[in-house]
Amino acid sequence: MALAFNRVAGRRNERAKLVPSVSACNSIQQKNRDPMAHEMVTVCLRPDAHHDLHAAIETAMAPFDMNGDHQPYQGEWDQWWLGRPGEEFDVLPGHEGDPRLVRAPLDSHGDPRHWALGQCDGGPRSLLDFNGMRTRAAQLAAALDHYRASQTPYRKRQPEWAIPTEHLLTLDGAWTYVTCTPGSGSSHLDFANAYLDGLAPDIVVVRLRIHC
Repeated sequence: MALAFNRVAGRRNERAKLVPSVSACNSIQQKNRDPMAHEMVTVCLRPDAHHDLHAAIETAMAPFDMNGDHQPYQGEWDQWWLGRPGEEFDVLPGHEGDPRLVRAPLDSHGDPRHWALGQCDGGPRSLLDFNGMRTRAAQLAAALDHYRASQTPYRKRQPEWAIPTEHLLTLDGAWTYVTCTPGSGSSHLDFANAYLDGLAPDIVVVRLRIHC
């Protein structure tokens, strides 16, 4: 499923605009330092979301629009994009050509993304290789010396961070902050891993980059 779209929120009480492209923001600490940060959110959607993915994402994200009129107010983003280079899911081997896989052809700048067959921005949970991603992160961690480890993103070399992103939007519409600061405690991280692992096979999971 090749999709290119993003969501740009308009000013409060004005109609929002849609323009081509989709992705998310950094750690909570980074967000505190930079109120207009870019981070990632993992969004869980119902099985029929692939019929109109844009509409499904819009509906799930709307209650958290920083410029929205929703009550109670909870502003988490003012712009989003589908996926971000370097933040892809791995596809379960043997399912690389499944049409339900989501691959945005453009990045947030409108530049083409060059896809490896075994990667995607999302799709049904059963098509995403969570175990393989964790295994590869562990293998990478074991192969890195101290210098190379310091040059490698924490998420890429820690199995517990191979799947969760900085934020999680659950199927029932709950927004969870998953802090990515090493040593800061693991309760939210454990929840995110357990929640994503426990999803039904047909639940659609996508990663968005958000400006927040």
